[in-house]
Amino acid sequence: MKTVLFPYDDSAPAQRALQYLVDFSKRCEGLTVHVLNVQSDPKLYGRYGALMDVLKQLKENATAHSKTFTDKAVATLEAAGVKAVGHPAIGEVLEEVQRVIKENDCDTVVMGTRGMGGLGNLLLGSMATQVIHGVSIPVLLVK
Repeated sequence: MKTVLFPYDDSAPAQRALQYLVDFSKRCEGLTVHVLNVQSDPKLYGRYGALMDVLKQLKENATAHSKTFTDKAVATLEAAGVKAVGHPAIGEVLEEVQRVIKENDCDTVVMGTRGMGGLGNLLLGSMATQVIHGVSIPVLLVK
């Protein structure tokens, strides 16, 4: 594990995964962490020319919001001596995870999991489940 993708949303499970990476970095010299936060892409359906400025502002706000998450995790990692790069994004989580993995040659995904039971995952789905099945590299889940 040298180049890690770390999807981060500042939830309690994500914070535990962040602490795991900080602790792991003490045993793994040269670790690089790519911190990803993905916000939903605001959409307008139809032809609303007058609302295009509103849509542009919504996207700018979503990007800024995403950056607050990535900046927080990057600062924590850098304070621990870990090389970290933030990737604020707008779009679909799995697509962005796949993109960042490919662009940065990540060898592992480390992410928090909400720890839902089997029935909850079956009914509601799980981002961790999507990532596990949607990437070709190892995924380490932190509860």
